[in-house]
Amino acid sequence: MTAITRTRRHLRAFFGAPEARRLLRTLMSCAISYAAARLAALPEGYWALITTLVIVTQPSLTQAVDTARDQIIGACIGAVAGVLGIVAMERGAPPLAVFAVALVPLAALSAKRPALRLACVTLVIVVLIPAGEGSPFERPLHRVLEILIGAASAFVVSAIWPNRALKAAHRSVADTLRSLGQLIGLYLSGEHDEARAMRLESKSTDAQKALDDALKEAEREHIIVLVQNRRSDAIDKAAPFLRRLHSDALFLAKAVARLDSETCAARLGDTGRALQALFETLASVLASTHQDEAKLARARASVNELKDALAAREPSHGAQEVAQFVAGLIVADLDALISTIYPLKEPSA
Repeated sequence: MTAITRTRRHLRAFFGAPEARRLLRTLMSCAISYAAARLAALPEGYWALITTLVIVTQPSLTQAVDTARDQIIGACIGAVAGVLGIVAMERGAPPLAVFAVALVPLAALSAKRPALRLACVTLVIVVLIPAGEGSPFERPLHRVLEILIGAASAFVVSAIWPNRALKAAHRSVADTLRSLGQLIGLYLSGEHDEARAMRLESKSTDAQKALDDALKEAEREHIIVLVQNRRSDAIDKAAPFLRRLHSDALFLAKAVARLDSETCAARLGDTGRALQALFETLASVLASTHQDEAKLARARASVNELKDALAAREPSHGAQEVAQFVAGLIVADLDALISTIYPLKEPSA
């Protein structure tokens, strides 16, 4: 049994759930692309399949969108050049000469933007490969339709097969923030509940581990997701901030340990409740892949209010001074986290 179990583990590590989902996603995209090309009665429908495979296997959303855009733009440019070449050939120009003349600007474009090299490929297909029956102008149109079908098929599969790993990453970030907010609120309340503090610290650690696993799974899946907002792929940037906030919480625990319960509650209790509310608000924002502008604005306002409140406090000494300093670090780290994932838009000129 041990050998069988070990073999299964090796197989899962080599080809686990992420790889299986990626395989099924690729096969589904190809099936939709092939069916659409057949329904459109395209004579060279295999180009739609090629386009689907190029897009659906990109390692990230940004690269997938860029690839789809470049494939479509390149095909359109090559088709336009091909149409002009067909017009010249209809008037008696030799195909090779037409191709040579048209290739120069397209090759220069590809040298400047290598991602648009499909323009040259489209020109070759339209001008040099003999056309079948029908109008020679049908081939450029077919070429563009094939590219559009291939790109659309990849995104249809992305819509019906959502990015589970990305959603899991958002949930893990929210769980970490909630645990840390409750932990910091507990420390600043003056209560000495070590058992609860250990549970919350363990929940934070587990949630951060779950975030790392979700990000690794998303990377292995090479998932493509629809563009829901501008920061869907920025959730991985939260990891270092969460580790820093976790360290801040542990540092805070050492500072308040030297304060008696009444002093801690009287001097820092309000700050603790405000911080916990801020953590809850930010967790609610990051729990979803959709950006909630109202909650985000509330989180930004809470950060500014806490900064002002901490700056207006009377100078203190000893452990209380250290605790206030750490609270300021926590607010600064939360502000940096928000600014990193949700950068402020520059005002348009």
